[in-house]
Amino acid sequence: MHLNIDYKELYNTSPSGYFCSLPNGTIIDSNKNFLELISYTREEVIGEKKFTDFLSLGGKIYFENVYAPALKLSGTVEEINFNFIKKDGSKFPVLVNSVEVKDKEGLHLFTQSAVFNISQRKKYEQELIIAKRNANDLSNKLSSVNTELLNRAKLISNQKRQLEEFNEHLENKNKQLSSFAHIASHNLRAPVSNLMALKDFYNENTDLEDKEMLFTKVETVIDHLNETLNELIDSVKIRGNKDIVHDAIIFEEVFDKTRTILEHQILDSKAIVTSNFSKAPEIKYPKLYIESIMLNLLSNSLRYRAPHRIAEIHFSTAVNDKEIMLTASDNGLGIDLKKYGHKIFGLNNTFHRHPDSKGVGLFMTKTQIEAIGGSINVESAVDKGTTFKIILKKNR
Repeated sequence: MHLNIDYKELYNTSPSGYFCSLPNGTIIDSNKNFLELISYTREEVIGEKKFTDFLSLGGKIYFENVYAPALKLSGTVEEINFNFIKKDGSKFPVLVNSVEVKDKEGLHLFTQSAVFNISQRKKYEQELIIAKRNANDLSNKLSSVNTELLNRAKLISNQKRQLEEFNEHLENKNKQLSSFAHIASHNLRAPVSNLMALKDFYNENTDLEDKEMLFTKVETVIDHLNETLNELIDSVKIRGNKDIVHDAIIFEEVFDKTRTILEHQILDSKAIVTSNFSKAPEIKYPKLYIESIMLNLLSNSLRYRAPHRIAEIHFSTAVNDKEIMLTASDNGLGIDLKKYGHKIFGLNNTFHRHPDSKGVGLFMTKTQIEAIGGSINVESAVDKGTTFKIILKKNR
């Protein structure tokens, strides 16, 4: 049986918004649903607006630094979360799927994008979180009742498990993007801060030789910053731990790069930073992770140094048949483990009143180490210092 399907009508009446844009972002076509989502007329959009015109400042930054590079790299991106801005200035959450359309020679002709309004989904996710919390409360109460209510408690436990599985399924879709955002914001903070400090020194200094020396340091930090950005873009392609690439890592090279990134903080604090990786000079490990781990540990030791003595920070390695232990020790402020030990690796937890404390570094470090099957523990005493011992699984 032959059906005469009007694909143009199907395109226009689809429940999802669709639009087509040139390589420079100018929208050249869209369906009715997209126009209804943003509350603009066709004349106001086609040939007049770009994708980024509907994004906030933060969304535009994310578009330029994550979305656009990922699309260019793989030719397609899926389920990227943005907040769109309507004509009246109101915002609503969407998921965007995009694909590049190229000619036979590989020239990018235009980009096709689908936009899904996920306002109800966001609301449903919040309802699931509340339902999970309620289920936990109810489960705790039922555990104390007599045995004749055991069957009912098991039923509620099963319902709780089903809710957790469904909620985990939803959370996993944004897990990669969330991890990338944490790494990007945390790993870029140190080199950018270093650049700002070097800029101030450069502007304040009048000696040409000193200016030339400072400019050389700026170039070095920019090179490291560019390399970090490229590695972060590559990490967007990671879909799960099994796909994480293990690189040949030389500890001393990563440590030297970390020292360079934090050179301003080291010089400013007059810290004594040493290393000894002779017992285990190298490892097969994700480069992005090991650089992030060292950067977090060294910046923490510098940030939480004791004000009444020179900071002494030492990194070293040890090895056995299956594992390499990376140790980072300092003589800084230390942590009261009896009081804060159970919180030390939690997200957004800080234990000293320092203006740069974000409570992200140790959480991220622990997550990265455990993602490769390793572990981290801490030994510390108040006003005596801290030692982190990281077990790194060898990749065979």
